[in-house]
Amino acid sequence: MAKIIWSNLAKEHLKDIDSYIAEGSPFYSIVFIDKMIASVEKVALFPLCGRVVPEFDREDIREIFFHKYRIVYQIKEENISILAIVHGAMDILKKQERESWDFT
Repeated sequence: MAKIIWSNLAKEHLKDIDSYIAEGSPFYSIVFIDKMIASVEKVALFPLCGRVVPEFDREDIREIFFHKYRIVYQIKEENISILAIVHGAMDILKKQERESWDFT
């Protein structure tokens, strides 16, 4: 089983999503974030379960979907690095350029 490592940027995205949802429903924000994290934990068992991110076209940069969010991760040997969480309506390339995601 691979080890999940959350980048600081992905943690920030998670907090932002939580804060946004909590404005409408603090209870639902807890449920939503817990389920999102649980979906990420499944990647540790099956690292190749996500699709290759079409915009990057690299086998090691993949994504899974949770509701309207794209959870982008990188496979690095025995580790899975969660790089970012992006709303599906956003331009992922522009977001990556603005935030300088840490993938090598």
